[in-house]
Amino acid sequence: MNVVTIHRAAVCEVQEYPIPGSSFCAEAPPETREELARLAHRAHFKRGQSIMMQGDPSNKIGILMSGVVKTVFMTEEGDTQVLGLLYPGDFIGRPFESEYRFSFEAATDVDMCLFQMASFEALLMDSPAMEHNYLLCSLHQMDMMHSWTCLLRGRTARERVAAYFMFSMLHKEKSDAALDLSGKHPIVDLRLSRTDLASLLDMTPETFCRCLHGLADQGALYIRAPHRIELLDMARLRQLAGPPLEGLVDTPRRAMV
Repeated sequence: MNVVTIHRAAVCEVQEYPIPGSSFCAEAPPETREELARLAHRAHFKRGQSIMMQGDPSNKIGILMSGVVKTVFMTEEGDTQVLGLLYPGDFIGRPFESEYRFSFEAATDVDMCLFQMASFEALLMDSPAMEHNYLLCSLHQMDMMHSWTCLLRGRTARERVAAYFMFSMLHKEKSDAALDLSGKHPIVDLRLSRTDLASLLDMTPETFCRCLHGLADQGALYIRAPHRIELLDMARLRQLAGPPLEGLVDTPRRAMV
């Protein structure tokens, strides 16, 4: 069994400064921040630990402070699929539901603020402004998931891997990979396992490995180490990513009718 460290924060971050990336906390009035700080528990999860389990009673909700969390679905046969990733400022869990629809696992070491669900729901019901903030944050998470879905659709396996690196490079604040920009070319430090990356990109680990070496053969990247990928030619990488990425990795485009 995984042992998780959870304790009430002596001075909660939401009281002194907002959680990185969380407009929910940033736009809260001072008195509401004090209430959030009173209700919050600080939790740390090691990579690979379960945070919330699919089918368990929905009695807690969290805001991610640092690290990356996987959203995982388990079938009745016991197969698992990584559906998406959550980043600092994102909510983990959802209020006003009886049980968790998905599992949430730490893809890296993570820190988060946890709230008892009943207390968090009461806060939303007592404060229309905070309920509005929560709605906007939820819509933003939904938009990111839709962008990711569009990124995967209509692409070959190799194109999906190329698009993943483009997305990681141009959405640094919403990427599971760490970026090293100190050299001539950016270097992507993969923090997810290849098994998780393959599941996220809807392919087998063997296919992911073949696609990675295929992109290297095309001169788009160089594999310095299994987890360190140097992006040699961004223009070539974008070309190999298949259908246009406009609106997914840069400013959204207006639909043409």
